[in-house]
Amino acid sequence: MTRLRHLPCLLVLTMLAACAGTGGAGSPAAQVERFEIVSRGPAFDGKVFDDAGAYEKIVAIAHLRVDPHHPANRAIVDLDKAPTTGGWVKYDTDVILLRPRDAAKASRVLVLDIPNRGGKPALEMVNESGARDAGNGFLMRRGHTLAWIGWQGNIGLAANGELAGTAFPTALLDDQPITGQSVEEKVFDDIKPLGAIDLAYPAASTSQDGTLLTVRAHATAAPLILPASAWRYTSATRIEVTRPRGFDAGAIYQFQYQARDPVVMGLGMAALRDVTSHLKSGMADGAGQPNPLADIKPDVGLALGVSQSGRFLRDLIWQGFNADPRGGKVFDGAMPLIAGSRKSFVNRRFGRPERYSTGHLNHWTYGDQFPFSYAVTKDPVGGATDGIFARCQASGTCPKLMHVDSSTEFWQGRASLVVTDGAGKDIALPAGVRAYLMSSTQHMTAERATVGICKWANNTAQQGPTVRVLLDHLVAWARSGKEPPPSRYPQIGSAMLTLPQRDAVGFPDLRALGVGYPDGLNELTVVDYASLPPKPAPDKRYQVLVPMADLDGHDIAGIRLPDVEVPLATYAGWNLRRRGFAEDQLCGLNGLSVPFSAVPRAGDPRRALSQRYATRLEYAKAVAIAARALRDDGLLLDEDVTRFIERAKADQRVGP
Repeated sequence: MTRLRHLPCLLVLTMLAACAGTGGAGSPAAQVERFEIVSRGPAFDGKVFDDAGAYEKIVAIAHLRVDPHHPANRAIVDLDKAPTTGGWVKYDTDVILLRPRDAAKASRVLVLDIPNRGGKPALEMVNESGARDAGNGFLMRRGHTLAWIGWQGNIGLAANGELAGTAFPTALLDDQPITGQSVEEKVFDDIKPLGAIDLAYPAASTSQDGTLLTVRAHATAAPLILPASAWRYTSATRIEVTRPRGFDAGAIYQFQYQARDPVVMGLGMAALRDVTSHLKSGMADGAGQPNPLADIKPDVGLALGVSQSGRFLRDLIWQGFNADPRGGKVFDGAMPLIAGSRKSFVNRRFGRPERYSTGHLNHWTYGDQFPFSYAVTKDPVGGATDGIFARCQASGTCPKLMHVDSSTEFWQGRASLVVTDGAGKDIALPAGVRAYLMSSTQHMTAERATVGICKWANNTAQQGPTVRVLLDHLVAWARSGKEPPPSRYPQIGSAMLTLPQRDAVGFPDLRALGVGYPDGLNELTVVDYASLPPKPAPDKRYQVLVPMADLDGHDIAGIRLPDVEVPLATYAGWNLRRRGFAEDQLCGLNGLSVPFSAVPRAGDPRRALSQRYATRLEYAKAVAIAARALRDDGLLLDEDVTRFIERAKADQRVGP
C-alpha cells in the first residue's frame, strides 16, 4: 500500500529530475540517469529451479547523479568538494542481477547481496557456492531476485558480471588536489628480507620528509622507528622495506605519510540507496529506458551484508541511508552477518572500506566506536547518546533486522557490545531487531581444516543452515509482520556472557594436548581520531565479554547446530598465531577445531568418541534428534535436517 501510494509522486519526481537543476531540499536528491545493460542472457546454463523456473543474468552499469546540496546527501563526506556538472555530482557503479526469467514465478523479493571486495558473499554463505555456480540453489528455488551493486570506492568498474565495482570522483579543494595524513599497517607473515607496502592513496610527494615508518612486535608494544635507509618509494603508491633484525614474521609495520586525492567513498551509501530504490520502483530511468525489474515489481527489499559488507550495512543504517529521499524505506529487512559491534571506515576522508580492527592488526582503525547497539542509549564510558537505529527511528525507516554473529566476533569484533553497554549492563534490543549467535563457529566456515600461520586447525562448523532458515523468517517478517524466533544471543542477565578467561568461560583445560588459551581479546577504549595515528584513551575502556562454554568448550547460548550439539570435536571462535608469527596473538578471523580422541587419552578432559557414540547409527540418531528439535523451534529447514542426518550416517570419523 505504501509503495503504491507514492508511485504517482515518484513518476513526477523522475520526470522532473531529467530536466531539473539542483536546488537543495526542493529538488530530487538523486537520479539514475541511465541504466546501461551491458549483457543479458540465461544464467546457470538454463538450469530450472523447481517452481521458480530458469534464471537470467543481467550485467549493467548504473550512471547516477546526486545533488550535493540536498539534505539527504549532506552527510556524505567531501561530496561538496567533488566536481559537478550542472550542479550535479556524477558517478557510475556496477550492477549485477539474477532474476527469474518468468516474472510470474518470482517471489517479488529483491535480495541485495552487498558485495564484499566486489564479490558475492551470500552465494557462498547461503547457497554454499562459488560466484559462478548455483550451489544448493536455495535463493533461486525461493524465486528471489538477487542484486549486487558496487559501493566500494577503491574497486574499479568491472562490467563483467563477476565483480561489482565503482567509478567515484576524487575530492578537490578549489580545483586543487587535497592532501592529508594517511596510515598503512602491514604484517608480512613471511621471512623474506624485503617487504612491500601498497598505499591506498598516492603519496603527495615521494620525498621521505614528513613520513614515519615504525615496527612493533604486537599492537600494544612500543614501536621502533626505522631510519630512512630502511625503506624507499618504488612508486607513489608503494614502498619497499628492508626488514630489521629482531622482529619475526608477524611484526606490525606502520607507515604514516602525506596522501593526496581522497575518493568520495561515502557515495557507496548513496549508490545502494538510489539503485535499490530505482529497481524497487519499477520506473524507467532518466533516459526513458525500461526498468529490468518492471515486470517483477518487488514488494520486499532485503539487504544481506557479510563481514565487511555487514559492517557497512550497519553504518549505512546508522547514517540514515535507509531513508529513500522520495519516501519510505530502501530496505524492508536487513541482515548484518558476522559484523560484530563494528561499523565501517567508509564515509570519511581517505576512507578505507576494506580495513577493520583485530587484536593484532589495525587495532585502532576507524569504525569501531560508539554506538554499538541498535537501541538508543547513553554510553557510560564515552558519555555520548546514540544508537544504530537513532536516525531511522526518527524518520520511521528502520528495517526489520536480524543481527547474526559467529563466536569469532566476540573475540575480534567486540560483539558483546551489541547487547551490553560496555560497563556491565545488558541493553534491550528494539522490537524490530533480533540477534542470533551461530554458536562455536568462526568468522566464515572453513571448507576444510587447515593450520596456516595459526597454531591449530581452523573451524569447520557449519553456518549456512542457520542463515537459510533465518532468511526465510526475515522475508516473512518484512512482508507480513510474522514474528521470527526470539533472539538467541548471550547476555549478562542470563549468565551467558563473561570475562575472556578460561576459568570464567568454562573452557576445558587442553594444555596437555598442546592447546593453550588466549591471554585476551581485541580490547577497546574510546579513541580520538582527530589526528593520526589515532589516540586511545586507556582510562576509558569498554568491558568486552565472551560467551560461556560447556564441558566440551562450546558456546552454551545461541543456535547450536548438530556440529556443536552432537560434536565430533571442540570448536571455538578463536585461534592463536604460531611461533615465529607473533606467537600467541589472536590469529586473525580463524577459529579452532580440536578433534575428540577415538578412545580415552591421558590429559584430555573431554569424553572420547567411543564414550559418546557406540556406533555410527547411534551418532546419526543423536544428530537427527538435535536437528529435528531445531526444526521444531523454527531454526532449521527440513532440507537441512535431511542433510545433517545423511552426512552423519556417512561420517567415517565415527564407527562402526
